[in-house]
Amino acid sequence: MFSGTVIDERTGITVAHAVNEGEEVMTFRPENGEEVRRVIGQCYKAVQDVQIITDRSEFTMTADIAALDLLPQFRLRRNLVQGPENGKEFKVKIYKGPRISMTTEVPVMIIDQTGQFQYGFIRKERLIDTTLERRGKRNLFNVMEIEREAGDAMPESACTTPGDSGALVLSKPLEDRDVLYVYGIVTGLYTRAGTKNPLTIANCLGEVIPEVFKDQPADNIDFTAIVDHNPDSQ
Repeated sequence: MFSGTVIDERTGITVAHAVNEGEEVMTFRPENGEEVRRVIGQCYKAVQDVQIITDRSEFTMTADIAALDLLPQFRLRRNLVQGPENGKEFKVKIYKGPRISMTTEVPVMIIDQTGQFQYGFIRKERLIDTTLERRGKRNLFNVMEIEREAGDAMPESACTTPGDSGALVLSKPLEDRDVLYVYGIVTGLYTRAGTKNPLTIANCLGEVIPEVFKDQPADNIDFTAIVDHNPDSQ
């Protein structure tokens, strides 16, 4: 799934596990009972993990980000998402602020591959699992673990399905505000040891994006208008 412009109007992002460097990137859309493919650009960089270095520590984060060079006719010029109610459009900004408090549920919504909103909450912000490599999978470093909204018929379950990777993890709309904050990008499903139901996992986009694009100029930043505060405090 395509997730938006990043550095400027011609640079997109999606999940790295879906594309290799140098490959063309396509969208798929049903039309008259057939699946229509459309080339939108080319992947020029794929990053699985990034090293974050601060004054106090150094740690690894799962990025799973592919950077795309978009074709001219596909460049996005509007940084907007249509909300789930009344067709209201919201501006989109990447959240980068204080760590998300795990003392209360942080509600989120995700637009799945069918265009429907799925609702959940961030269950854990810093999930690390270094045992996956032994099972032929990539280890996870500091990813968000997201559970379907409480009260659903399937508690402790994912709010996404296979194929939803690349979808944005958005804040839920708040009254009298026209901004949605992007907490991360869905990178897949994860099942804890000893449990049966998988949960949704996503990268922490506000920390990953600056590292992925640190060697590139950012003169006309659109999608990456990063907000350094807690959206609930506005």
